[in-house]
Amino acid sequence: MPYEQACPKIALLPVRVTAGMTRFIFAILAAALLADAAAALQSNPLRDRLLRNERQQESSGWYQRADSGDFFLFDRSQSVALLRERDDPDAEVLVLFANRAPGGGTSFVTDTGREVVRLNPLGGATYFPADAPGGVIADYASPAGGLAPTPRSPAEVRDMAQEVAASFADALNRNIAVEYAPAPRSGLGVQYDTLILIEIALREARSERRRLRRLENINIELGAEPGAVREGEMLRVTIAPEYGYAGRPSSARIARAMLDDDNA
Repeated sequence: MPYEQACPKIALLPVRVTAGMTRFIFAILAAALLADAAAALQSNPLRDRLLRNERQQESSGWYQRADSGDFFLFDRSQSVALLRERDDPDAEVLVLFANRAPGGGTSFVTDTGREVVRLNPLGGATYFPADAPGGVIADYASPAGGLAPTPRSPAEVRDMAQEVAASFADALNRNIAVEYAPAPRSGLGVQYDTLILIEIALREARSERRRLRRLENINIELGAEPGAVREGEMLRVTIAPEYGYAGRPSSARIARAMLDDDNA
């Protein structure tokens, strides 16, 4: 039997598409596209993390260590980054300088080259505290205000200088002269903070007392940029109060200079 005879013929009826049907079809297609777009936005955790970390890193904030749960304040609102290592108003504020990290991201180091924070390209933070030099993960916890030296009076600076002199006398069993140049009132907070850092440096250097045998004078002077240098019997510490915390050297740099005695 011929194929044409075996297969019944199916009549195709013409379908007339009206303007109303066209609008209905387009509405269905548009709704489907919008649903797909919304699903894509809701199911993109990488994009959400990038945007969230970008917003977080633009300001200062509290970060929390993943190992101990302790907090530290990381302030990136200024030309240099500032970090207070403990949730303690009297803790040393570290001044950190941004460098490109190996493999991408940003490494933040002190004036002695110690890496303290590293941010990867995705915004994740690794913290390198003294008690975990290999680094620990740190997560952004909440926003925080920027860091600035506490205003001080001339009497407070004088009292702190006397306290530092007494600490050296106790550690070295002899008197050490602690002198400082007059600073503008707006810079007294930096001068006061520098005296505290000198006292911290003494605690760091105390185990090598033989290198401190010839030290007789500590002089804090004003200059164009911060620094610390040992010149025979004198430890000269330079501060630039107009730069705030960034205008004084770290305690680690002061301790390094304090021990730099070739004749020891």
